[in-house]
Amino acid sequence: MERDKPAKPERGVSKRVEQVLVFCMLVVLVATIGVVVWQTSKLNIGGDNNSKQPSENKIHWPLTARNLEIDNDYTLRLLNSQSKALKLTAALADLADLNVPPTPCNGSEWKDYNICVEWSGKERLTVNTSVYIVPRDGSALTCYEVTAKALGCSNQVIQHCFNTSIAHWYGGYADKFQYWPFENNTRRLSAYVVNDSYVGEIGGVIERYFVASTGAGILLDHDVPLYYSLNHPKQGLMCFVAKYDKYPYFNIDSELPVLKYKICESDNLKDVHMKMANAFIDKPQGIPDKSLFKYPIWSTWAQYKKDINQSTVIEFANAILQHNFSHAQIEIDDDWTPKYGDIDFNKDKFPDPSTMVRDLQDLGFRVTVWVHPFFNADANSFYESAINSMLVRQYDSPAPAITPWWDGLMAGILDVSNQSAAQWYLGKLRNLMTKYNISSFKFDAGETSWMPHIYSMANITKNPADAYPTKWVQLAAEADPTFHQEVRVGYRTQRYPIFVRLMDKDSNWSHNNALKSVIPCVLTYGLLGYPFVLPDMIGGNAYNDHPDPELFVRWTQLNTFLPGMQYSIVPWIYNETIMDIVRKFTEMREKISPTLIAKAEEAVRTGDPIILPLWWIDSSDEYALTIEDEFLLGTDYLIAPVVEQGARSRDIYLPKGSWRDNLNDTGSIIEGPKWLRNYQVDIDQLAYFSNALANFPDFDG
Repeated sequence: MERDKPAKPERGVSKRVEQVLVFCMLVVLVATIGVVVWQTSKLNIGGDNNSKQPSENKIHWPLTARNLEIDNDYTLRLLNSQSKALKLTAALADLADLNVPPTPCNGSEWKDYNICVEWSGKERLTVNTSVYIVPRDGSALTCYEVTAKALGCSNQVIQHCFNTSIAHWYGGYADKFQYWPFENNTRRLSAYVVNDSYVGEIGGVIERYFVASTGAGILLDHDVPLYYSLNHPKQGLMCFVAKYDKYPYFNIDSELPVLKYKICESDNLKDVHMKMANAFIDKPQGIPDKSLFKYPIWSTWAQYKKDINQSTVIEFANAILQHNFSHAQIEIDDDWTPKYGDIDFNKDKFPDPSTMVRDLQDLGFRVTVWVHPFFNADANSFYESAINSMLVRQYDSPAPAITPWWDGLMAGILDVSNQSAAQWYLGKLRNLMTKYNISSFKFDAGETSWMPHIYSMANITKNPADAYPTKWVQLAAEADPTFHQEVRVGYRTQRYPIFVRLMDKDSNWSHNNALKSVIPCVLTYGLLGYPFVLPDMIGGNAYNDHPDPELFVRWTQLNTFLPGMQYSIVPWIYNETIMDIVRKFTEMREKISPTLIAKAEEAVRTGDPIILPLWWIDSSDEYALTIEDEFLLGTDYLIAPVVEQGARSRDIYLPKGSWRDNLNDTGSIIEGPKWLRNYQVDIDQLAYFSNALANFPDFDG
């Protein structure tokens, strides 16, 4: 028996229902597509502002902004626009640990960016392209502003690690082991602030500026709570980290960390450096006292240490003259005061300082004295400065914060952010100048590392480098408008026409804060915008023993063409032959001083260093990119000092150009690029070459 079959609907009714359903589905589909198109039309993901936008609200890898791209493995790459070769690459290391998929930014947050992606509630990454017009020549500089902003909590860590193996790197900071280029060094993760390089920390002169031989540069934002590592724990990585810790970056308001920097590109290393320096780094507003370029400074420190008094200083000055050495000034170093912080002469050691200074001036010397920002607890001025709120204070307290330094375990430190304190201190210095006719000062210390870990200041800033080093240099500049003072710290203080001294050097031949570190350090200071470099004391500071005679001679030769020259170890402790050689190069320096002064004045106009690396002539020359024991004075002279113990010859590299050999005056011109192998340089000689296309005086080298 068959089951009853359902009746079939009428065909006409079924067709009308189908038509209605199809129409409704089309309406819904069109409306949905319209909403999606309306939303995604506002997104700027994976291209610049004028590019065609994606049709879906999702990420299309790689994200691109002109020549910069970010792939789905969170690798940032900057590519050459023609060859597509890598200019630089970085791992955005913190993103892989967020454990949530990224999405495009929404709302109004994306509209000003070429790239904007977000990891919900954790981090936002944006890239924006800017073109800067360089003041120097009106040329264009393309930069990509990368911002990684934490969205979760104040203890987040944001880390971007750049691969140093695809390029040579320059700039950054002073280092105890100063190499050129610097990618061969190693540094554990450290706060990127001004520290004491003598103990191996990031050094006394820093800038948040790095350039690569591929024609790319990095400039990190001033307010980033920045930490830095190099080749540690992994070789080949230079990592920039934004994070807050107990110190040195205070975070009283529990702000979220932000890592923000510019990546800029140009055709080559020299071009990107010149453009970035002119766009973002101040030029000096003048040059230091010209006599400092011409004659040596003589300091009491390395020769006498603290064992100085009035008769010692007079004997020192007389000996300089008796041995026929010239001088710019004589500097009375540690220890001339009653207690550290009392800014007056110790009358037990200097019973009549007015007469002493007058006698020195009668001999032709200007007189400077060593000063610092510390007030030991046993100093009379400690009480005065403490009760008048002139010192850095304990956190949220009127009491002075106590800090150790190399000449005391319990000291207050001048609050240079307090304008009243700065003027009070300057009044003490001006009193010295008026009362004793002191000419100027050697400003020591100023590094952030001498600050207490937790402290209060009159004007606190997000970046502790601003809190002390910058304002200490500002104070030093105000102390002597004739500018024959010196400092040993620098951070965004390039505009001041002051000599910046290298950290105390040790008396040996090595890279370990000694002879071989001098040229790399001078070159680094120049790229960071500090052309007026005082390369510390010839022969080093003799902390263990006096430098051997050969080291002293080779150190003198190396200094001859550098911007400043400073003696302390006296040449007459050696034999007559050594003293004659040293005097010869001191006199040679006087003859080349017009060139030094001309290059200093040029630095004011252009921002270019006085002392240049060999790659300044040709930054595509692989040899020139890595040579750290030769340098250029402008492009007028190439200097190749001997820095190996016992050597009486060396290999010399001449970059492209026409060079005249001034040591072996044969009249012939050497065309570079060329290696001169086993070039003979006796103990009383310095190899140097002049640009054959210009007319320069010859000197006996």
